[in-house]
Amino acid sequence: MINFIIVEDNKIHRKKLKNVILNYMMKNKIEFDIIEFDRETEELNEFMKKSDNNNIYVFDFELPNTNAIDLSRKVRETDWISPIIIFTVNGGMAYETFKQRLQILDFVNKQYEAEKNLIELFNICLKQIANRKTLNFKYKGTDYSIDMNKIMYIYRDTVERKCIINTINNNKYKVIMNITDLATKLDNRFKFTHKACIVNTEMVEAFAWKDNKIIFSNGEEVYLLSKTHKKELLLNES
Repeated sequence: MINFIIVEDNKIHRKKLKNVILNYMMKNKIEFDIIEFDRETEELNEFMKKSDNNNIYVFDFELPNTNAIDLSRKVRETDWISPIIIFTVNGGMAYETFKQRLQILDFVNKQYEAEKNLIELFNICLKQIANRKTLNFKYKGTDYSIDMNKIMYIYRDTVERKCIINTINNNKYKVIMNITDLATKLDNRFKFTHKACIVNTEMVEAFAWKDNKIIFSNGEEVYLLSKTHKKELLLNES
């Protein structure tokens, strides 16, 4: 599932952009959705903070209550993976610093071969997404595909008898699966820290062995660290 998030206040440009996306994605056998905004809203901000899906953002540079650079900063507070494309009327050479700092995929001039340039960028986006590793599972009839880059840790809830997936965006997903079987679906950055916990080691700030505590890069602390796994975790740090 890919979300295209359009933020464009001009109705004509927004409709053209939507049509480009529809025509492009109809040629690809990929489930997608188009989410439209005409300005920055609380709904948009919540989406940018919380979404764990594959997202492609397309921002108009000038908006009624903000601009694309500020929106890009907000995306990057929790998400350094999703591609960002910015629509301008003058091209993007003047914004090269922002492009590098905020990892913006590109600036597209609305007045010069916009559709052609967008399609080229969408091709890049789909290749990037295809190369990502995802954890796929079903829960209560819904199929989930969670980007592994966004998973912080997974633990076994002994009360509910389910595994709980916790992401960097503070989302929690329930999985009816044995944690050992779940571990086989993850790549080698994920390690057991406890018989009931697997962590993404790339998101760990420190292992506090004295307190049996894991400290994550976002400041969250979890008391699921067992010395049984100390040797393996120390080898991973070296």
